[in-house]
Amino acid sequence: MVRISRFKLREEVLEKLFDLFFEVVGKKGNREEFREVIVDLLSPVERIMLAKRIAIIYLLLKEIDYYSICKVLKVSPSTVAKFSLLMEKSQGVVPTFKKIVTKEKVGEFLEEVFNALFPPGVPGINWKAAWERKIDLKRRKAFGI
Repeated sequence: MVRISRFKLREEVLEKLFDLFFEVVGKKGNREEFREVIVDLLSPVERIMLAKRIAIIYLLLKEIDYYSICKVLKVSPSTVAKFSLLMEKSQGVVPTFKKIVTKEKVGEFLEEVFNALFPPGVPGINWKAAWERKIDLKRRKAFGI
């Protein structure tokens, strides 16, 4: 558990701290700069915790079942349930992820069409590649990742 001071900061000081945090973390030009800042700021455990939280929300939006999320991310069902409840009130993370999920659903649909046009077992098609595409799509639908 994170330990912070029991003394509350004034609202304007807290606002300035969040602005500074955004300047340091939020305005990065590429993935590598962002990764370097996060590695410097967060411990390995904190990075894993944040990544799992983001993944839980993302998979819940993709309508993956609780058991699969627990199995893939190695989290408890109560953790998944907690984030499911938090998503109802979310104003920042959920709308952003909804845009991403919508784009991915279009991509999955196009991939399904491609797999239907070039299924495994049809002469003139690389069977190994076709089976790999089919299995990969099935895995992503089941587990979301």
